[in-house]
Amino acid sequence: MQFSFGEEEARRITQPVLTVLGADSDQVSPAFRQRHELLLALLPAAEPFVLPNANHLMDVQNPWDLAEGLAAFFHEHRDTGR
Repeated sequence: MQFSFGEEEARRITQPVLTVLGADSDQVSPAFRQRHELLLALLPAAEPFVLPNANHLMDVQNPWDLAEGLAAFFHEHRDTGR
């Protein structure tokens, strides 16, 4: 079985999706920002969150702000069922 995920599959995801990018990710690779922008373009209900003072190791470098961003996203969508 081969896994395929492209534009058609992405557009079918209609529930809110939080796309997280470390503000310093470009220091590791510009590919992280490019992938973040691609997700924002493909996912109809994508919401961007750029985490300050972090790169790709965001959960280690800035766990408090990451937790606050996740909590805010979950709180915002808690009653929508979406």
